Amino acid sequence: MIRELVRDLLEESPGEALSALCSLAKTKQGKAEIEKELGGREPLYRLLKSDSAKVRKNTYRLLGALGDQNDISALSEALQTEETLFAVPSLLLALGSLQTEETLRSYQIPVSENAEQDKHIASITAAYEKAMGQFSSETKRCRERLEAKREILCFAPKGFLQVLKNELEELGFSASIRKNAVSVVTDDIAGIYRADCMTEALLPLAEEVPLNAASIASAAGNCIGSRYRIELRGYLKDRAKFIEQLKIRLGGTNSTSNYDCELRIECRNTTADLYWKLWDVPDARYPWRSGTIPASIHPATASAIARYAEQYTSGKEIRCMDPFCGSGSLLFCIEKVCRCKSLIGVDKSGKAVEIARKNAKTGESRVRFVCRDILQFTAKQGANLIVSNMPFGNRVGSHSGNEKLYAAFVRKLPYLLADNGTAVLYTAEGKLLERLIRSDNRLKLLESFRTEAGGLSPWVFAVKNTAD
Repeated sequence: MIRELVRDLLEESPGEALSALCSLAKTKQGKAEIEKELGGREPLYRLLKSDSAKVRKNTYRLLGALGDQNDISALSEALQTEETLFAVPSLLLALGSLQTEETLRSYQIPVSENAEQDKHIASITAAYEKAMGQFSSETKRCRERLEAKREILCFAPKGFLQVLKNELEELGFSASIRKNAVSVVTDDIAGIYRADCMTEALLPLAEEVPLNAASIASAAGNCIGSRYRIELRGYLKDRAKFIEQLKIRLGGTNSTSNYDCELRIECRNTTADLYWKLWDVPDARYPWRSGTIPASIHPATASAIARYAEQYTSGKEIRCMDPFCGSGSLLFCIEKVCRCKSLIGVDKSGKAVEIARKNAKTGESRVRFVCRDILQFTAKQGANLIVSNMPFGNRVGSHSGNEKLYAAFVRKLPYLLADNGTAVLYTAEGKLLERLIRSDNRLKLLESFRTEAGGLSPWVFAVKNTAD
């Protein structure tokens, strides 16, 4: 397998090969075989100069996974020239894995120039923090509680606020929905981070503060502590200048690598809303998540979908299937919230199934995974519940390919489901899937709504099998 993947690199058609090799390089044997087949570093060094940012990104990942100190020079040079923001986090993490402290300390995180860049700068900052964390001589404390009870705003993927509210109430919190978040008043900040559906938690400081450094610093007061990071979102003028003015008025240290909290500034025209985000709270959610694939669903979204799907089981013991299981996230989340006789994941990608099985072992899960094309798969019994993150058509496959795949899958769906069984399907191909479901009289569309994922707006469909 490794020989074929390396051959793809040597023939200058890396495609999915780089990503697959990154996973294989996690083992000592895998590294040794890759090194042997490569026969030197020139193939990878050529890819560092590829016109494709995705290829460069995955080459950074592979070099970091191989862990050869001789690659430091090439990666350090790449850090000086890499201009595509989404590729930078992988480069920083690769340098961190090679213990290149001096190069990392000399790196300056770019200042976001617009709202579109905010998410990329946040990813770069998080990667830099992780890479630099191993060099810090200080041991960060883990915050379990706040000094006093106060409001905490808990966020969920779009469309799942009620699901998050229900989960927080199950955890013992009194919760209410406020605008686009679930509001909880408590000092148990660590307890909040037991909610699997939560994407982040923010402590509100002030609303509609005049958009100038003096007013923001005054409203923030001494809440943010001595080590912090400023996260400025939606600011349309000179961001670097404004952040510098804030640093002077706030005092303390605005650090890009060693901080306990974040001052989140959400700008709107002439005012801003201020939030405090804590980074020193323990988060032990998703213990099964030891490996992912490029199309993996965010674990908070997977948890929200699983809790949403649970309502269609009526609390009964079920057989559950994911026909496009990837690394297994949805099934692990279903296993936690539903009573299951069996759980099976099917995927035609051997790499995905390998990662899913490792995740199952890490999380001590009983989910079973099968490497098979779902269109060629026959189940002994129909599933009471099917959940799936279906191919989106961008990171995996294409729209034209999905037209054929989705049509064939919808035709087969009544045979995969038990009588009156339900499928909860997550996809970016909403129009295509809805048209196919409505054209099949064996299926009944129960509900559909939009959510969000990395700038996309995928749909969630709940579909019932009405075939006799």
